[in-house]
Amino acid sequence: MGTRLNISSDLDLDLEKLIGQCIAVLGIRGSGKSNTAGVIFEELLNQQYPMSIVDIEGEYFGLKEKYEVLVVGTGDGVEIEITPDCAAEIAEVSMQQNVPVVLDLSGFLSDERTELLKEYLGALWDLAGKLRRPYIIGIEEAHEFIPQGVKTELKELIARIALRGRKRGLGAIVVSQRSAKVDKDVLSQAGILLLHRVVHEVDMRVYSELLPWRKSEVKEIIGSLETGHCIFVNGDVVQPIYVRERATFHAGFTPTLDAVTPPTLKQVSASIIEAIERAREGKGRRTRTQELEEQLARLEEKLGEKDARISELEDVARTLGYIKVEVPAAAQTSVALVEADEPAAASVAPHLMGVTRRSHREDALAARQRVAAHTGWGILDVAEEEAPDGLPPAVVRHVDRLVNRIERQSPLHRRMLAFLVAHAPDAYTAEQIGAWTNCARSLIEDEPPADLLETGLVERERRTDGIRYRSRLKNFVTSEFGVYQPDIGEQGLHEVARRLRDRLGTA
Repeated sequence: MGTRLNISSDLDLDLEKLIGQCIAVLGIRGSGKSNTAGVIFEELLNQQYPMSIVDIEGEYFGLKEKYEVLVVGTGDGVEIEITPDCAAEIAEVSMQQNVPVVLDLSGFLSDERTELLKEYLGALWDLAGKLRRPYIIGIEEAHEFIPQGVKTELKELIARIALRGRKRGLGAIVVSQRSAKVDKDVLSQAGILLLHRVVHEVDMRVYSELLPWRKSEVKEIIGSLETGHCIFVNGDVVQPIYVRERATFHAGFTPTLDAVTPPTLKQVSASIIEAIERAREGKGRRTRTQELEEQLARLEEKLGEKDARISELEDVARTLGYIKVEVPAAAQTSVALVEADEPAAASVAPHLMGVTRRSHREDALAARQRVAAHTGWGILDVAEEEAPDGLPPAVVRHVDRLVNRIERQSPLHRRMLAFLVAHAPDAYTAEQIGAWTNCARSLIEDEPPADLLETGLVERERRTDGIRYRSRLKNFVTSEFGVYQPDIGEQGLHEVARRLRDRLGTA
């Protein structure tokens, strides 16, 4: 029997089971969610478990009532003011010297907060790869940092810690009052869930995906939870529990008319403060030249992103053959023209009317011939000749780009995708996929196909027997290639799906 954590009298939970885990604490404001997170932090601090807490509301300084916790950030209540320039050094001292840190971000602007977190969490990730010792990161209001449907550099970093940190000893505790706004991949991969009351229908739907109950049961049970009560989920274990109240001051409590006595807070030892100051002096301060070089590097990175976007838009522009200029009654159809003689163009241009989409190539060709004979214009048929399989070249190129992207995935993820595509539409557990593809189940569990999940090629769902994966190729094709549908039709989309199935269905 390991070290039991005193989170609830209804629950036996060992400290060892939290190492490297992603834990999700969800629920609306006033449901007891923040108290539950605070209790977990207290229990970990009782065992000298190293941690950092990302606190955007300045609520966790109360842990200093009982524990030697370093509060850093800016503004009132912090012991050391920091900037993004010295964030990495603070993270290094925290992990190497086992110093619990509360990262108070309440005084930062949004952009400053993002830059600081990228530096801080990036340093923890790199250092964990070298030290490989237990460490946990708590993130309050997680939906602000790992939002569903939005891709950012900070989100990718936090998702990497939550989904792949176990091998490095890194765990994460994500806390949010809006379940539907938190990235679903992170929630579905969380090893432990503590689900408090929610009322929004969209949040209830998220709970329905996380709990092995019928939707009507989820709504009834979750809606009846009182403050402090939640549903604990850990693999096959699903049980209601009541979480004890925090032993330390809870700065995020709901105000009442009762008088509140400010707690007496422990101070961090002078040796830790000195170590932080030495780190800041040695690495944290930048010369003006260094600051300009870093700013230039960031601008060059953004320029590279814009160049990539321009390249994507150029590819889209090549599909503009599907947009043709409509000529009045003389032609009564859609045509695509390119000017060959400016004077002639000037005499005809006032008669052009608008833009529309047409897919009848025979009518369009006849119309172009009539207009060419009348105006002397050159004709550009930007809707290129179709490939032998019936797909326009623009669509074929899109398929090729997608396949090339998949081929850059790891061998494990390519084999997973090949198996799921070949065995669609059924869903399979990591154990089943491992048996069919001759891959270790632990590899599949430790390295979920994040890119495939994000693009929508693969779907992950939680069931009573664990996480299952299934191919979503058909839905992906409808979404990704829908722009071509007016010209290639449903049959063309089926052909795209068939082509992708043939090329992706082999590892």
